[in-house]
Amino acid sequence: MNLSPARLAVLVALVVGGLAVLLNGFGGDQAVTAAGPSGSPTPAADGSTTPTETASPSPSESPAPQLEPQVDGVVIQVLNGTTETGLAGTVEQSLVGKGYVAGLPASDLANKPAGTTTVYFRTGTDADQNEVDAENLARRFLKKVEADVRPLNATLGPEIAPRTQVVVVVGTDYADAQAAA
Repeated sequence: MNLSPARLAVLVALVVGGLAVLLNGFGGDQAVTAAGPSGSPTPAADGSTTPTETASPSPSESPAPQLEPQVDGVVIQVLNGTTETGLAGTVEQSLVGKGYVAGLPASDLANKPAGTTTVYFRTGTDADQNEVDAENLARRFLKKVEADVRPLNATLGPEIAPRTQVVVVVGTDYADAQAAA
């Protein structure tokens, strides 16, 4: 490889220019200086040496991504916490018509009655998304009542399909509101 003086000068200029850009940033307001390990002396402009401290970068906290409520494909299960026959099935059919997927056919809640309609969300790796989906379901599709939204608890565990993300327990408040409508 032939390194003529002109090529060598261009190469040195590019390396020096690249180092200057890296050390001084890309046009920001703050200049960045190279420093050795924390507390090591660094030559100053006047030739003297002064100790420098290396600041550790502060962890930047990026805002959590805003989760969008999902309907299509969200696996639900509806349990009837009332004595009104077929109410859970009616609610399930309505929700499936909106895009939800029934994990299991609607059925009766083992411990009746449930006074308040409650929407449970499965915890675990998708807990945040499941909670957003449960709140959306309660707000948009159970308008007749102010349904509670809670994490899925162990008392419902045996009745719930493993892939279910959101569980709706239809309470007597829903049945009363439907009868009044």
